[in-house]
Amino acid sequence: MRLLPRIIFFLVGIFQFFAVWDGVAYALGATSFLGKAFAFFVGIILTYIPLIGSAVGVYGATHAWDWSLAKSVLLFFWYVPVFLLMMIGSYFANRRPRGSQL
Repeated sequence: MRLLPRIIFFLVGIFQFFAVWDGVAYALGATSFLGKAFAFFVGIILTYIPLIGSAVGVYGATHAWDWSLAKSVLLFFWYVPVFLLMMIGSYFANRRPRGSQL
């Protein structure tokens, strides 16, 4: 059971890398092999810079892949609703009834 989340996380990361790579290539107008290779190396660097990589990835998914903004944001910020649900669940799990003593 521990292996499945790791595989999913790895696959999402690969998918995000390709969106960043295509975003950089689209922004630079890279059509040649050298342009794509340069975009590849810049994409490797940008993918793991949290906010910049996500912004470039959303740009690449919306412009290079013609995705909607909602799908692109969901690809790069999927963890925000998951963590919010976990925080809400943790809050309600640790809540004590009124009038209870420690």
